[in-house]
Amino acid sequence: MKTYLFVLFCSLVISTNAQSKILWLGDFETGDISQWSTPINAAGLSVVSDCVFDGDYAGKVTLTGDESFLWNGNKDLNRSEFHHRLLKTDAIETSTQEGADTFFAFSFYLPEAFSEHKHELGYWESDKSWQQIFRFNIQGKQLSFQESAAAAPLWQLPNGAAPGQWHRLALHIHWSTDPKVGSVETWVNGKHMGKHHFKTLPVNDALMFTQIGILRSQENSREVIYIDGALRTDNLTELLERNRYLIGKTCPQK
Repeated sequence: MKTYLFVLFCSLVISTNAQSKILWLGDFETGDISQWSTPINAAGLSVVSDCVFDGDYAGKVTLTGDESFLWNGNKDLNRSEFHHRLLKTDAIETSTQEGADTFFAFSFYLPEAFSEHKHELGYWESDKSWQQIFRFNIQGKQLSFQESAAAAPLWQLPNGAAPGQWHRLALHIHWSTDPKVGSVETWVNGKHMGKHHFKTLPVNDALMFTQIGILRSQENSREVIYIDGALRTDNLTELLERNRYLIGKTCPQK
């Protein structure tokens, strides 16, 4: 009987794994940024091995007040970000069409806390209007999430961006132009932060993309963030369980 139950359990695990699918990985295990689309201000981007969430490599974003980090000559804006764009295909799980779902996660690490000014860590934007729809923010050690059109965040975590440990953010996005239908459900380090309804698609045929790194007002300071373990999958279980045991991992002090 025990043998039968064990075989049944293994069969269920194999069946579940076979049904789940990783649609995209941005884990830098290629040793470069080829998994990602065209970067935003590549001057601040690199691939390193000294601080990783999983595997041998992670992405690193470094900003200073140098003119090379000004965006399009804008003296008030510093930015450097990894860019991932979803594809328009017939398969609903790889698109952002009306009614589609996106399961997306990534991890980040701060060697030192950011300044108290607002930093946009990761956001989703439209290819039609370049309209940002929702985003994660960091101010000091505080992490927040907000609908970009709203004046206030949907939630805030005072130590959600505490330095010296890997944090993991996960999102289940339901794409819709209807604010009663569209929604974003978020998790921080495995903790459920709620499901919030708002308009997630600006127009029906928008192709949404995400950018992860640092977008801040110009500062004469050097700030660093590591990004790793980004992925899209087709199910909630894979989204929340993959590499969960690595949350809180530390990196050697320099």
